[in-house]
Amino acid sequence: MTAKMRLKISKSAKLFSQALDVMPGGATSNARLWQTAQFCPIYTPCTIFAKRAYGSHIWDVDGNKYIDYRLGFGPIILGHSYPSVRNAIHAAEKRGTVYALDNELELNVAKKIIDMVPSAQMVRFSVTGTEATMHAIRLARAYTKKNVILKFEGHYHGNHDYVLFSTSPPYNTKIRPYPESLGIPPGIEKLVIVETFNNFESIERTVKARHRQIAAIILEPIMGNAAAIMPKPGYLKFLRELCDRYDILLIFDEVKTGFRVSRGGAQELYKVKPDITTLGKSMSNGYPVSAIAGQREIMEFFGPGVHHVTHGGTYAGNPHVLTAAEATLDVLKDRRIYTRLSRYGTRLMGGIRETLEDTGIKAIVQGHPNMFQYVLTNNRTEINNYRELKTNYGIDMYSKIQYWLLTQGVMLDEDSQECWYTCLSHSLDEDLEETLNAFRIAVERSKNSKFRTSRFKLETDRATKQVKA
Repeated sequence: MTAKMRLKISKSAKLFSQALDVMPGGATSNARLWQTAQFCPIYTPCTIFAKRAYGSHIWDVDGNKYIDYRLGFGPIILGHSYPSVRNAIHAAEKRGTVYALDNELELNVAKKIIDMVPSAQMVRFSVTGTEATMHAIRLARAYTKKNVILKFEGHYHGNHDYVLFSTSPPYNTKIRPYPESLGIPPGIEKLVIVETFNNFESIERTVKARHRQIAAIILEPIMGNAAAIMPKPGYLKFLRELCDRYDILLIFDEVKTGFRVSRGGAQELYKVKPDITTLGKSMSNGYPVSAIAGQREIMEFFGPGVHHVTHGGTYAGNPHVLTAAEATLDVLKDRRIYTRLSRYGTRLMGGIRETLEDTGIKAIVQGHPNMFQYVLTNNRTEINNYRELKTNYGIDMYSKIQYWLLTQGVMLDEDSQECWYTCLSHSLDEDLEETLNAFRIAVERSKNSKFRTSRFKLETDRATKQVKA
């Protein structure tokens, strides 16, 4: 692999300058703005503009080609524009878009989810992960007749007010519900309890003291938004036992882990059945669909009648996204797919770990082979929660490595708390070898001060506006 020196970004820079005039921050989603990327103007978050994607690769508007490990924040489990999914969608386009009636696909996909996800007895569809967790929490409150939700620091469950607490709080303050946005009404924090992930003693004390108020415990079984922190052995089973003992519902937010870490998600992997599961991302290979699944007795509260839980949406269960879900799940129902995915991810994790060790960088490579991250640490051998993560990672070195990976044609998120995601289209020979070669070059350049990065240059008037803002 011939080492490249510079990243071509002139067209992205021009488009971003224009975007600053018509979209707040220059993007339509804050998550797409890279906060610490080495190519961004100093003190200005920016973004690269994509042109197209196919298989395991993505191209930007400047013609750079990358092996993609962001994969749309995880949804692309098969590969971009995967043929069987793409062909099914093209056929569905001829049959209309939205019916305002039920369609047979809803039944077919619901049956597939019930077959694949251990805890699923009934299913309702929505569009986004945010909608799925919002409805799941409302359902839990209705079923238990209690109002408080317990969540964990560093766990992200979407953008609605009841869960937008302590997803990325200051790590040197007292653990409490820390609002992550302006505009969340005061008082909502009284309905949220925040705990430390993987701490057996603390969660037991809290649940014992406040179980009469707690409707549900919601969590990411694997912390997909905090560098793939895994649950300690027995921790998920312990939560299941606590919930059973104190009449609390257990909600697994498997929007990221569902259909990614195994055929049946994290609950299959760890052999723990939640009461309610939220799903999304990998279930449709990137098309906008999510689902709420759970026990029949609980899910039936969504039905009609005086005592029911409101759930709906014009685009929920539309035939296009369910066509994508059906085609995707038809591939993923074969367990051999996960053997292949795991083989690639295991070798990739091993190669990254070897490079970091060989170059003398202290780090942990953690997570599942299908979603993982490396964390630059201070002699720590494991990381179990958000605060351990925040006090043990070197953002400056990470951002340098990310930049030099881009110059070598490997796309990794600039946020060190996001995961590397793998897909079925990543090739065990070419993609793996190129990635590991690129990673070694990136690490060596990041340690060598003679290599300088190049930054976006914004148009003067827009750059001035951004700095003032």
